[in-house]
Amino acid sequence: MRLAVAYSTGDPAGRGAAQALARLLSAKPAHCPMAVECFRHEDLAIAGFKAEAVKLEILDATPDPQAEAVIVLSKHRAESGRKSLTVHHPGNPTSDNSLGGRPRELAVAYPALAKALLISLARVSRETGLAETHEVTLEATHHGPTSQSKPVVFAELGSTEEDWRNPRGWETLALAVETALDMLPRIKRGCTPAAGFGGTHYVPKHTKLQLESSYCIGHAIPRYAFDRGTTAEVLRDAVLKSYPGRAEVALVEKKSLKSPQRRMVEKAVEAAGARVEYI
Repeated sequence: MRLAVAYSTGDPAGRGAAQALARLLSAKPAHCPMAVECFRHEDLAIAGFKAEAVKLEILDATPDPQAEAVIVLSKHRAESGRKSLTVHHPGNPTSDNSLGGRPRELAVAYPALAKALLISLARVSRETGLAETHEVTLEATHHGPTSQSKPVVFAELGSTEEDWRNPRGWETLALAVETALDMLPRIKRGCTPAAGFGGTHYVPKHTKLQLESSYCIGHAIPRYAFDRGTTAEVLRDAVLKSYPGRAEVALVEKKSLKSPQRRMVEKAVEAAGARVEYI
């Protein structure tokens, strides 16, 4: 298993967490293509780039072309100022690509890695004390980059400038990544890959399942994406664009979707070769 970590050097949360991870692992300075700074520990490359995290459409080539997947460490922004530690996959379920990526294109999800990161954030935040102030949650699929052939998972610290510059937040993200890497082989063996449909942006029902059940959830397409014109092709991709293979189950929050929207999911999921389970 070979993974890489990427971040934007202009992002205080992403860079702070990445440098904390490099210190934690005693990683050494190294060269990575196109990177401003790079560290390596065994097979793990940790690299910072000038581009914003949502515009890192270079992750197939760098920091490690041989990496199985890339974890992007990033700040999380919320108008509410909600303090959070979040995990999600990139992708644009609608025509809105104002935050990078292509319209109606989803990146490749890695459900087992997302599960390992979320469980690790929940555990580590209790140990560091950040759980007292920050909510650990999945987010719906959103923003770029979307065009990589390898899976990309975001782990984020939010949601204000004060949070982004909090060393305890950096430490929490770093420790969670280290824990997730150790946990991933066991998670991969024991979970059922799934995709989520419905719910709000922070998908609380899917978050609970990710933390407490044997499902590992990749893409999560929220209710508002249906209201804003997501397509059957995007819904199929939410099942199919999953590593190492398609999602087996579509976990649909029944009450949050209208009847025509549920039928749309059912048809798309069936066409993708998965089954529907209502939650």
